[in-house]
Amino acid sequence: MSLGDIGLGDERPLFTLGGRRLRRPAQHVTRDELLDLLPQRREDTFRHLRMFFERLRTANVRAVQSPRAVESTDDRAFDVVLFGLTPAAAAVVLPTRALRLARLPFRVGRIPAAGEAQPLEVNDLQLSDTRPFHVSRDHFAIERGPDGVQVRDRGSYVGTIVNKVQIGGDRHVATVPLAVGENEVVAGSPRSPFRFRVVVALRQPNSCPDHELELHSAYRD
Repeated sequence: MSLGDIGLGDERPLFTLGGRRLRRPAQHVTRDELLDLLPQRREDTFRHLRMFFERLRTANVRAVQSPRAVESTDDRAFDVVLFGLTPAAAAVVLPTRALRLARLPFRVGRIPAAGEAQPLEVNDLQLSDTRPFHVSRDHFAIERGPDGVQVRDRGSYVGTIVNKVQIGGDRHVATVPLAVGENEVVAGSPRSPFRFRVVVALRQPNSCPDHELELHSAYRD
């Protein structure tokens, strides 16, 4: 974890501020210990405190709105495969041009630029973007939902387009279900270079996942 990070769901007893670490739970930090962690320069202190409280607020919103609080009664198993539809998206799933999601949730976000803090949650797929950014550090996730598989915008700035429906944006968390079959997910606006196809299949007993992967592995612009 880096400067001012708070990991959502991270149980490690580590509090970090200004590059210095205190190996105790953050809720047990005393006033004197907190002051000792702060940088000596006044402007650096204000900057770190603003970052700390902003990330704390964001983490609180996401914890309250997290779908982990909703238990699914759906015991069906799904195969989910991710494909890149644009060159930028295809480049991150090379060399196979397809990525089978072995575990959900599967989180997608931007690699932090110089001077930016790390994402609140670790991304399974990291996208390299340039300014003006199309993708946020915590952008979207593919996860199990109450009725199957869904996409959750994790509070991105620009939003996520799922099957031509925009969700999220302006740091609002939102979800939309994915259909069984082919779906299109765009990280960002319609101009984003990161456009993906997400294939959801209901897993059948004695099915052959590798054969299903071959059926959908053709790259299409």
